[in-house]
Amino acid sequence: MASCSRNSVNPVVFLFLLLLFSCSNSETERSSLKIKNFPERTHDFSLWQLEPFYEEVQMAYILKTDDENIVVIDGGGIISAPILERYLEELGGTVHTWILSHPHLDHIGAFLEILKNDEIQIDQVVHVPLPEDWVQQNEAVNYDLVREYNRTVHASNTQIASMKVGDTLFLGDGVKMNVLGAFNEQIKQNAINNSSLVFTIKSASKSILFLGDLGLQGGKFILKETEPTALKADYVQMAHHGQHGVDKTFYEAVNADYALWPTPKWLWENRADGRDYNTGNFMTFETRLWMEELGIKTNYVSGLDGTVQID
Repeated sequence: MASCSRNSVNPVVFLFLLLLFSCSNSETERSSLKIKNFPERTHDFSLWQLEPFYEEVQMAYILKTDDENIVVIDGGGIISAPILERYLEELGGTVHTWILSHPHLDHIGAFLEILKNDEIQIDQVVHVPLPEDWVQQNEAVNYDLVREYNRTVHASNTQIASMKVGDTLFLGDGVKMNVLGAFNEQIKQNAINNSSLVFTIKSASKSILFLGDLGLQGGKFILKETEPTALKADYVQMAHHGQHGVDKTFYEAVNADYALWPTPKWLWENRADGRDYNTGNFMTFETRLWMEELGIKTNYVSGLDGTVQID
């Protein structure tokens, strides 16, 4: 074999190889979930809030129960699929329950890709089925996506659980899901978001309220129809990535200590099109102020903190 030195390589080729090697290393580092040691306990779970890969707006959570069940909540967009798939392989390659809040691409894109790849075993999909004619009438821009989603899910060999308000589901030993919001045909403004699957996950030590992309109208409806104690949670996932979601009154009713923000840095800082700090028309700063006024102890922001493990 001929010897090879930097001086003997075409500079353009060398730069290409250097960039390729750097990207490969970065991707390798990113492919690890960086799991912390789990506490010695039972009847509980650990949760990962995943970083917004490539600064995409998305929502992605992985949950592991103490009896080894893996649960995914949404999963992010199509671009996140390879990374999420490696995380799931790292956790054993089986998703016991995949919960989908609503069929928008930044929530179901990775799921659809992973389902098609057929490398990860998905035992059960939990979702809120939306009638296609209702979507056509009220949010036609997403009709084709919803239609594709419905056909892909039903063509798979995965067990499907369609949820409605009041349903419960055990995700693992001592870990229970309670449904507070589902398909709401009465709300036709911001239709799909306002029919997000809204649910709590509770265990021996903590409770988390997931809101998906629930909007103002959906939040008001749930407040009116739900027992106040059912809304209480230690953690709350910020609706619609923390902007143009539910209002302050809703968060006040939840009375959480911690807020989970599936929010890239640019949205947290309200930067529109890469412009200056707080120059966009997003509602993030107003929502951040609400959390401060409501005494939130910690904001877990995916775009600032990266992937975090909550035990």
